[in-house]
Amino acid sequence: MKAGKAIYGILSTNAGVKAICSTRIFPDVAAQGSPFPFVVYNITRLAASDTKSGVSTLDEERYDINCVSSLYSEAIALSEAVRGALDRYSGIVNGVNVQSIQFTDFETNFDDDNEVYVAVVEVVIRVQR
Repeated sequence: MKAGKAIYGILSTNAGVKAICSTRIFPDVAAQGSPFPFVVYNITRLAASDTKSGVSTLDEERYDINCVSSLYSEAIALSEAVRGALDRYSGIVNGVNVQSIQFTDFETNFDDDNEVYVAVVEVVIRVQR
């Protein structure tokens, strides 16, 4: 949940991502009428690390980062830029202490209703609370 702020902070300042989609990076759903390409990120799982002595101080958040474009090649290029910006990142961004980000999976889809390509980058983000 906190990692969403970190995702936005990392991607919106990354030169490779900005060159393709500017700062069209949205949580959960893109703004209506947004031009392509853009990024939408969604949390899919939150797990706390178990401690015997108190409240968890480390959360593991799993995200799908959807790179959406009307062109297949552009969706793929954006997904590669997103992966490059996030994979193995660590540090503090937008007030979120990111221990590490790990790329875990990738897939592509075609959305028939909207006639767009979606390249999905899956990551696990470990956030210190």
